[in-house]
Amino acid sequence: MNPRVSQTLLAASAVLSLLAGAGVHSAPAQTLSGIDLFKTRCDGCHELPEPDDPKRPRMVWDQIVTRMIKVRGAVLNVPEKNTLLNYLDSFNREPRQIKWVDEPAKSRTAALPIGDVGKLPTEWVDLTLGADDPIPWAIQGDTKTSYLMPLKGASESQFPALIDNTGIVQNGKAAVRVQLVSGKSAGAGVIFGYKSPQSYFGVRVSPQNVMLYEVQNGQRALRARAPMTVSVKQWHAVTIEIKDRTVITTLDGKPLPELTRTLEAYRGGRLGLHTQADTVAMFDQWAITVR
Repeated sequence: MNPRVSQTLLAASAVLSLLAGAGVHSAPAQTLSGIDLFKTRCDGCHELPEPDDPKRPRMVWDQIVTRMIKVRGAVLNVPEKNTLLNYLDSFNREPRQIKWVDEPAKSRTAALPIGDVGKLPTEWVDLTLGADDPIPWAIQGDTKTSYLMPLKGASESQFPALIDNTGIVQNGKAAVRVQLVSGKSAGAGVIFGYKSPQSYFGVRVSPQNVMLYEVQNGQRALRARAPMTVSVKQWHAVTIEIKDRTVITTLDGKPLPELTRTLEAYRGGRLGLHTQADTVAMFDQWAITVR
């Protein structure tokens, strides 16, 4: 063998050994939600059915996913498999009767226990603004992290929503962390002054801007817009503070003067979360401060 070729092969071998060992570490991969794992890791072999049509017990999903890994070559490590199974099992939630709480709300911080992955705490109500059939929400995550998210995307002009059913807020503050993951029309944020699907207000964060809007008598109207770049797949802190009829919006600790508005139609209501259309988004650290 040519000496130069031999030296090149030896050098390449040494580099590969270093990469395989402890000397070089790749950057930690972005955590994928269960819905994204379902879309990206299961879509390579076949067209995806709806994950809830039909609904299957977790044990059956475990058998299916295991077979996809062993037979079809689906790429899922153990944590990813558990996250995917948690997501698929979330659709097995039993229907429940909703009784709206009309008393004044109290300050609270939402608990999202790891042990409740796949469930929706009773103080939350999921529905779809712009559609009759509610898109379910649930706690998702793995052994270390947990968050709230809708389990499916919606059609254009529909907004999966999650309403905090602990009471009515007139003046106060709502804070949450949101991470936009994917979606053609990516957008997610906070609902306030919610009275019905035909009457509420919202602040929506998208990759290009933050918007303040209201819906009255079913008609949606933009009230203010703050153009800016909002990174996807990163956590952002969103806070809205309501003083009488004036709303103040803060993003990552920075007030957005463009979104400070007096809303004449505001009369108090419930608080909540929402996404837009096919957006995949995660929420955590939900807190309400009542004044």
